[in-house]
Amino acid sequence: MLKYLDDDIVNLRRADGSEGQYYWGDQCDILSSTPAGMHVAIHGVRGKIDEGMIDPDTKLRDTGILRLSMVDVQQGDGLILETPKGKVMFIDGGDNQLFARHANARFRNTSAVDPLVVELMLITHGDADHFEGLSEFRKSETDTRPDKRIFVAPKRVYHNGIVKRPGKDAAKKARKESEMFGATAKVGTETFITGLVDDPASVPQAERNEPFDEWVATLAAWEPRVQAVTGHPIERRRLDHLSTGAFDFLTDEAISVELLGPISEAVAGQPALRFLRAPKDDANLMLGTQPAAKKGSLSASHTINGHSINFRLRFGNVRFFFTGDMNQEASQRMREAMPAAALRSEILKAPHHGSADFDMEFLKEVGAVVSLISSGDESEAKEYIHPRATLMAALGKASRTTPAIIFCTELAAFFKTLGYVPHPKKAAEKVFAFERTNFGIAHVRTDGERVLAFTHSGKKFMNEAYRFTVSPTGDVAFAPAVVKRSAPKAAG
Repeated sequence: MLKYLDDDIVNLRRADGSEGQYYWGDQCDILSSTPAGMHVAIHGVRGKIDEGMIDPDTKLRDTGILRLSMVDVQQGDGLILETPKGKVMFIDGGDNQLFARHANARFRNTSAVDPLVVELMLITHGDADHFEGLSEFRKSETDTRPDKRIFVAPKRVYHNGIVKRPGKDAAKKARKESEMFGATAKVGTETFITGLVDDPASVPQAERNEPFDEWVATLAAWEPRVQAVTGHPIERRRLDHLSTGAFDFLTDEAISVELLGPISEAVAGQPALRFLRAPKDDANLMLGTQPAAKKGSLSASHTINGHSINFRLRFGNVRFFFTGDMNQEASQRMREAMPAAALRSEILKAPHHGSADFDMEFLKEVGAVVSLISSGDESEAKEYIHPRATLMAALGKASRTTPAIIFCTELAAFFKTLGYVPHPKKAAEKVFAFERTNFGIAHVRTDGERVLAFTHSGKKFMNEAYRFTVSPTGDVAFAPAVVKRSAPKAAG
């Protein structure tokens, strides 16, 4: 008899005496029930994942819930969304193995003939730290260790239509900022990208940078599998604020999606994206509108970030706002183009890993209750001081409620001190080492009214967890505490 856990946190005791922990909305099969406890099998999208005894008073429900996980991919974004009926979507995927490794553990026992069907891989924009990690799924397929490989079949791949060029052209000459995305057109004093594409493969190989070249090869390798499993080719599509029908596959679950960006403009009758400019690097940036005279030169990085796919997903009373790497200029343009009500959301994926390049008025109009920041230490080459202190303060100030929740993957991670251990390559030497025992994954779950937001910690079964409800008018009421169920005592 398949049910879903309806208490917030539920510990499970296995037959060998060890314990596991599960959460509101996890699916379970009731195998038997006694006054001492319920014997259950815990199920995921791919079937049974655990078995044991839970508290006999654990509440259960008949319907599933919406589940969002922000995976700790260090410097980058990688989110997994599971619908109440088990549809899986990936929003970005980092630039290393971490996103694939989490998926390996979460979606087990995949194979080339029985892959994980992914309804949508949405790449908010073409920076490597948002999509290069998706190619790691393909690389993992050759791993000889079953728990380190995963096979996927993505039905849809959406992106913003911008394909990055190599830093140097065919003549080995450094490209100008305005040449990094292909064809452009000048309208008055503004420059627009006109070479937008639905399929990155339509851009000649010599004109794609290495991450895009690898991504094209990855999609080509997956194509036969997707055809075999779904009967259709991968749908490759560019999105902007005018796109329609892209999320119709969610309507049977009463989940709606409003595309808010990137904001395209017509140039010679074709959709185009405006080149954005580098802002002044000072604390006044967080105040909002930047006078035109203070805007800098054309910036390829600010342009591709600012034109991230932005969308608001609604399930019942609860709204999620996904921002990619939006910056201040893009945020200002959006709030000036949309009524404030179009931005209001309970859950916010904070822009650009907590960058200082944000718009305070935009954050106020969103008025988030839960803000999620994806950032992490990785290397000196990828150090951007994320999240910035000004952004953290701004999120708190812009929050709709007190209390409000700000989760950051970097701050939720935990490192254990190992002390001096043998050097991995020099047997005669020792190094002072740390072990990452907890990745800073943040979770948000909702049935459209009730919301559970939580992270894990370095101590087993210790969580930072909060529960609240959202009314049809957006009023929020926090519960005094989440409901935790301890596992039944071991027999004997």
